Amino acid sequence: MLIYFLYKVIFQVVVPVSNGVKTVRANMEKMQQQQAEAIKKAQEANTAKAAAPKKEAPVEAEYIEFEEVKKK
Repeated sequence: MLIYFLYKVIFQVVVPVSNGVKTVRANMEKMQQQQAEAIKKAQEANTAKAAAPKKEAPVEAEYIEFEEVKKK
């Protein structure tokens, strides 16, 4: 009777829980790797943008003076 009880506990509780833990751990590692890759790509994109700044042609515009408006 004791052996049957231990058998049931081991194969209906312990084994499924350990399989679930392995699955969750594998999924977490996969998500962490994907997140690390996304961060790395974002940093590379920012570095590329910073390394090659855009040179804009100077804009020739007319200077318009302004007057201060006084409240009454």
